[in-house]
Amino acid sequence: MNDPIYQLFLYNEWANKTLITSLKRQAEAIPPVCLNLMSHIVNAQMIWSGRINGEKASVGVWELHTLEACEAYHDQSSAILQQKIKRTDSPKPTIVNYTNTKNESFSNALQDILLHVFNHGTYHRAQIATELKKNGISPVNTDYITFARK
Repeated sequence: MNDPIYQLFLYNEWANKTLITSLKRQAEAIPPVCLNLMSHIVNAQMIWSGRINGEKASVGVWELHTLEACEAYHDQSSAILQQKIKRTDSPKPTIVNYTNTKNESFSNALQDILLHVFNHGTYHRAQIATELKKNGISPVNTDYITFARK
């Protein structure tokens, strides 16, 4: 598919799944901050998926989960994001009206929200890689080019 938003969705899906799988294999050794950050990644996806659908958040921004719950939340929110991407064929931007966690109201284009979600995940996956390295654990490679080569 040539749609760059959908391509970034696929990358985000792959990178999060790859990272969760790797963290599960090393669960006993990973520093707690890695689970905090992975939980935050999936919480943000859940929150934004809810906002896109006009729903209240079912998780808190920094709510802590098990790796199994992270995987389930990732799968749930990814399905919603994929559905929204596939339904936005209109050249006119889809505007999403939402309230943030500080109860402030905003309106943004769906495309900008999606780019934010995917970029946010990349940022925090890099933080997880850094924490793993600091603790003598080799992080899994979740670079975009690694995904593109598959």
